[in-house]
Amino acid sequence: MNISNHTDFFALQDLGLSPESSPVITLLLGGVLFYILHYFWNNSGHSEKLPPGPKGLPFVGYWPFLGRNNNVTFWKLSKTYGPIIRVKAFSVNLIVLNDFESIKEGLSKKELLNRPQAISEYSGLHGVSTLNGEAWVHNRRYCLRVLRDLGFGRNSMEHHIKDEIHYFIEKISATSGAPVLLPEYAVPSVSNIITALVFGSRYHYDDPRRILLDDSLRAFVKFFSTSAMISFLPPPLDKLARLPFTTIGSLSKALAKIRDFVSNEARLHQETLEEDTNRDFIDGYLKKMKEYENDASSHFTMNHLLGNVINIFSAGSNTTQLSLLWHMLNCASRIEDIQVKIQEEIDVVIGKERAPVWEDRNRMPFTVANIWEMFRWRTIAPMGVLRWVSEDTYVGGYLFPAGSMVLPNLYAVHMNPTEWENPEQFIPGRFLNNNGTELVDKPEHVIQFTIGKRMCPGEMLATMQIFLYLTSILQKFTVLPEEGKTVDMTAHTYTASVPSPQKLRFLPR
Repeated sequence: MNISNHTDFFALQDLGLSPESSPVITLLLGGVLFYILHYFWNNSGHSEKLPPGPKGLPFVGYWPFLGRNNNVTFWKLSKTYGPIIRVKAFSVNLIVLNDFESIKEGLSKKELLNRPQAISEYSGLHGVSTLNGEAWVHNRRYCLRVLRDLGFGRNSMEHHIKDEIHYFIEKISATSGAPVLLPEYAVPSVSNIITALVFGSRYHYDDPRRILLDDSLRAFVKFFSTSAMISFLPPPLDKLARLPFTTIGSLSKALAKIRDFVSNEARLHQETLEEDTNRDFIDGYLKKMKEYENDASSHFTMNHLLGNVINIFSAGSNTTQLSLLWHMLNCASRIEDIQVKIQEEIDVVIGKERAPVWEDRNRMPFTVANIWEMFRWRTIAPMGVLRWVSEDTYVGGYLFPAGSMVLPNLYAVHMNPTEWENPEQFIPGRFLNNNGTELVDKPEHVIQFTIGKRMCPGEMLATMQIFLYLTSILQKFTVLPEEGKTVDMTAHTYTASVPSPQKLRFLPR
C-alpha cells in the first residue's frame, strides 16, 4: 500500500481534464464566459470589509500558487495579512482561519455549519460528513445514539480494540524482525475495529471483503478531497470535471463497489433483523428507516445508510492508523528519549505479561503526553474539512459573503509560537509538570479533532485506540528503522499529513 497516495486538495491536475473533443471545448468556452461574468460580479462591492489576502491572477485567482503543504502556505501568508485571509480560487472566495480565536468564532456560527454540496451530489451518498440542515441534525443525533449504545466512545469498546490488537501483535511477531511497511498491518487492523462496530464482524487481513473495504477507503478519501476541490469550479466546468475520463469519474466507479458491498450487507441484515437487539450500526439504522418508510421526505433512507456507513468507516480508520504510523516512526527515530521512556512506564505500570488496558493511562503521564504532542505536531487533517457560508456573516470583523468556502488551518494553531515554545519540535514534556510526573490540563489549543458542532465525535475512541496500540507494541517490541537507514519524519500534506513510505523493524524485547 502506498501511504502517500492522497489527493492534493489544490492540485488542478487531479481533475484529470484533458479535452479531446469539440463538446469539451464548447463546455470550456462556455465556462470561461460564465467565469468572466461571475468573477466581476463577485469582485464588486464590499471590498473594504473582506478579509485581506494576495490578489492572484485573473480568472484563476491564487490557485496556481497553491500546491502541496497548503497548510504551511496559508500559515506563512497569515504573517503578512493577519490570521484571517482570503484568496480567490477561480471565482470562489476561499477564506482561511489561521488562529485559535478566529477558528473558535467562525466554527461556532450557524452560517458556517454547512458543507459544500458537491461531495454528496457527485457521490450520491448522504452521510453525516456531508449532510446539511435538518438532515444532518437528525442523522448525527441518531447515528451517535446507535453508536454509543454499541459502546462507541465508552470503555465497553475496549474489549473490541484489545481483541483486534491481539491479532495485530501476532502478525507483527510473524515478521521475525524483518523490515515491513506498517500500514500493511495497521490499516486492516484499525479498520477491523470499525468493521465490527458497523457490520458486526471482523475480516481476516487477506479476506476479499477486507481488501475491498481497504481499497474503497483509499478511494473514498481521494473522492472526498477531489469532490471538495470541484466545489471551486464555476459551471459548466464543474460538470466537465465529472466526465468518465476524469479523476472524479474513475473514483466514482471505485465508490460504486463499496456501495454495492454495503447494500448487500444491509439486505443480509434485514433478513435476520431482531426487534429487541442491535448487533451493529446497520441493525440500528435499518430500524430507524422502517419508522419512516412511508414518509416521502424522510432523512433516513438507504442512501443515508450507505453514506453514514462509508463516512463512519473512513473517519474511524484513517486518522488512527496514520497517527499510529507517526508514533512508530518517531519511536524508531528517537529511541533513547522517547521509545525507551515509554517502555520504562510500560514495564513499571503494566509489566511484560499483562495486556495494557485503557485505565493504565491514568498512571502513564509520559505516554499520554506523547499522544497529545503527536496530535499537535503531526495533525492528521491540518486544514480540517471545508465549510460553505450559507448567509453573509462576520468573523473577526470581516465580511464572509454567502457562497464563500472556509478552511480552518489547524496547523497554524498548533505551530503558533505565542502558544507553544519551539513549536516545530516534538516535546512531550510541554504537557507535563515541572518534574515530569503528572499531566497538566490538556490545553484547549490542541484541536486535532476541530471544535464546534461539527467537530469529530471520535476523539475518545481514537485516543483509546492509539494508547492501546502504542503500549501493546512497545511492550513486546523494540522499533527500529531499516538497517543502515534513518527515519524521515517530514510531513507531506495532501488532504492528510503523511510520512514518506519507509520500512520499520519490530524486534522482540
